[in-house]
Amino acid sequence: MYLVFDVGATTIKYATMTALGDIIEKGKVRTPVKEGENLTDFVETIGKVYDEAKTKNTIDGIAMGLPGQIDVKRGIVYNGGGIRYLHEARLQELIEARCDGIKISLENDGKCAALAEVWLGNACDVKNACVLVFGTGIGGALIKDRKVIHGKHLLSGEVSYIFEDMTREEADNLPEGDNLMEVLPPEEMVEAYPYTWATKRATVQLCHWVALKKGLPFSEVTGEKLYQWVDEGDQEVIDMLEDEYFSIAKMCLNLYVIFNPEVILIGGGISAEPRFIEGINRYIDKLKKLSNVYSRCRIDSCKFFNDSNLLGALYNFKQKYKLL
Repeated sequence: MYLVFDVGATTIKYATMTALGDIIEKGKVRTPVKEGENLTDFVETIGKVYDEAKTKNTIDGIAMGLPGQIDVKRGIVYNGGGIRYLHEARLQELIEARCDGIKISLENDGKCAALAEVWLGNACDVKNACVLVFGTGIGGALIKDRKVIHGKHLLSGEVSYIFEDMTREEADNLPEGDNLMEVLPPEEMVEAYPYTWATKRATVQLCHWVALKKGLPFSEVTGEKLYQWVDEGDQEVIDMLEDEYFSIAKMCLNLYVIFNPEVILIGGGISAEPRFIEGINRYIDKLKKLSNVYSRCRIDSCKFFNDSNLLGALYNFKQKYKLL
């Protein structure tokens, strides 16, 4: 039996799972990110879940998906998204020490979503794939020979940081300093630096732009609400979603000619709406007319949504420890 974690900036979800990916029991705890909480608190939170789990089952390993760039081999986290204290944490060593020396695996959460598709999802029958997951940011993974490509600096597939729109004048007038986007809260960063694919096209940011356009509180705009407005014939929202589809279609074709995967999968909560994938494919078909080099580009939705990070984290564990 395996204890698997899906770590978010506010909540840590966990599950006891079999080697085949069946979930036996699920739960969640608060991520320790209040003022004064630190890495020690994080490790202890994981440890307490482990302590309880081992009273019920024999735990053969701990698999974890979490934000940030992850050195999978050495178990080191870089950046860490909204959990700032995880930056440069040797998390594998720390959790091993707290949890009886048990085997540990770590992987980026977006990469875990992709690995879930490789293992049991809509990429299970291919060797090479690209997976894009739309949420707070845009998770991405390039899969070669059924394994994640990480790159020299662990940035392969980090499509959130691809530039979407920026003029030379805007580049010339950026403020002094470094890491400008990362030091602002997300809601301020989106409006201050709307230049990357994530700040323009991630689902949460799309909802933010729609809220601004309509003069509504951000909390009132969700993916479901967007399609309710579409059903009501709201042309403003229809146009913004069409821009979304077009941007994703162009990016998919760019990735196709750069990496040439057998399939590109689109995930995240909004992809459960059939019109989202249909819209992307509509523009893919339009753009394919430009050249037959695009003709075999195949776009599909991910199979898994809520449990994808858990499944992928476990598959990463199985790859790391050669249990396949």
